[in-house]
Amino acid sequence: MRNPATISALALLSLLIGTQPTWALGDDHPRRGLAIGGECESCDFSDKNLAGAIFIGANFQGSTFADSELGGTTIVESRFTDTEFTNTRLTHARLSGVTFLRADMSDADFTGSHIERVNFSAASLEDANFSETQMAFATFIGSSLEDAVFADAVLSQANFFRSRISDTNFRGASLRGANFTETRGEGTSFHNADLRGASFENAVLDGVNFTGANLHGVNFTAAVITDITGLSKDSIRDACGDEATLLDGGFELPACSQRSHREPNNGDGFRFGWRVSRGGDSAATIRLEADDGRIVELLSGNGAITHTRGGGFDEDSLRDVAAATRRDIERAARDIRRAQLEQQAARAEAERARTEARSEARAHARIEAHAEAERAEIERRVEDAQREERMMFELNGNDEHRIWLTPAPDTVPPAPPPPPQPDH
Repeated sequence: MRNPATISALALLSLLIGTQPTWALGDDHPRRGLAIGGECESCDFSDKNLAGAIFIGANFQGSTFADSELGGTTIVESRFTDTEFTNTRLTHARLSGVTFLRADMSDADFTGSHIERVNFSAASLEDANFSETQMAFATFIGSSLEDAVFADAVLSQANFFRSRISDTNFRGASLRGANFTETRGEGTSFHNADLRGASFENAVLDGVNFTGANLHGVNFTAAVITDITGLSKDSIRDACGDEATLLDGGFELPACSQRSHREPNNGDGFRFGWRVSRGGDSAATIRLEADDGRIVELLSGNGAITHTRGGGFDEDSLRDVAAATRRDIERAARDIRRAQLEQQAARAEAERARTEARSEARAHARIEAHAEAERAEIERRVEDAQREERMMFELNGNDEHRIWLTPAPDTVPPAPPPPPQPDH
């Protein structure tokens, strides 16, 4: 049964269907001031006009908003895990603390939106448009960003760890402190992008355009980047790498003072954290322990350390990052526990079904064997009867009621004796 919050949310959503986008009608148009909360899993809001709505603490896991109008919406601390947003307009929206884990957002339009602490990890974002967006602490870990556009966007401390960025357009984007560690792709454009303090550690890229990009403090440790356009000794003089770095053109870089690496945590777990560099001050480091590597795997897509560097953090920002990360880890732990319980229930149900199937198969085999034995016995008796010229009558299909008759020999009976004659 749906809770009251869910019911009220659906009722309010129905008021929006078929109306114009209020955000596009100017300040003189009356705003609805609509707030939507509660849960509505696997709901269908495709091809609907939800412009200007406010989502607070909502959970729309597994739902669809495909081809819908969500321009000018405000979405706060809400979850859209495994949700479909294909060809959805989210222009000029405000998103804070939102999760789009594994969402399908191909061809979605976020132009001009403000995005803070939003998790796009493992999402499908092919052909998505993030032009002129303002982002802080956005996470794209393990996401598919082929043909996505971030032109003139401002992304502060964005995390693209292990994302796929083929033909992705970062032209004119501000990507200070961005994490491109272990990214893969070809045809990526960073033309005139600000990449100061970004990390391309262990990245494998081909056909990259760095023309006019600011590469001050960029970490190319163990990166392999071929067919590069716009790279020169002057443009990378303040970048760093190591002996494993391979940049097309034979550029050599000085060694980086800090490198990310995997660190086991007394078993299968990993340490998960942000390493924040402030002019080489190693004390400015946040490190959060994760007891189970699967928690980190859910957050990062592979269980490795997320290594983010930034120079402009103050203490309040550090506390906000730590608090947000702890909340993500707690949510991940709950998701993992729920998934484990679901898997256990599924395994138990599958085992029960297999046991029932085996029992039914054994019972069926016993019945078949008994029936076959009965058929063989009847055939044997019929053959015996045919040899002995006997007849069988079967009553009620029961062996106990079968009657076997043997006819008398085919002979002429003797004549009866003549009756006695009276004496005369």
